[in-house]
Amino acid sequence: MRKKINYKGRVQGVGFRWNTENAVEMFDVTGYVKNLPNGSVEVLLEGCSGEVLKAENSVEERMRGYWTEKESEELPGDHHWQEFEIHY
Repeated sequence: MRKKINYKGRVQGVGFRWNTENAVEMFDVTGYVKNLPNGSVEVLLEGCSGEVLKAENSVEERMRGYWTEKESEELPGDHHWQEFEIHY
């Protein structure tokens, strides 16, 4: 499964990327987290569906109160990432 999630709200300047990396490290997922120019944060998670969903829930629980809206989509294709990383 490949899933791209865009979080909106007060998500930049609050450690969202670092907390996301930390929240997903216990799950078998790859991908990235990055700030977008529009003030939102994009997270791409790759892995088996159960691991992706658990990682997504972990991020959302950890950052509750900062994100107010999210958009997500499942992406076709093979995994592209070898690990999970912060993009600057």
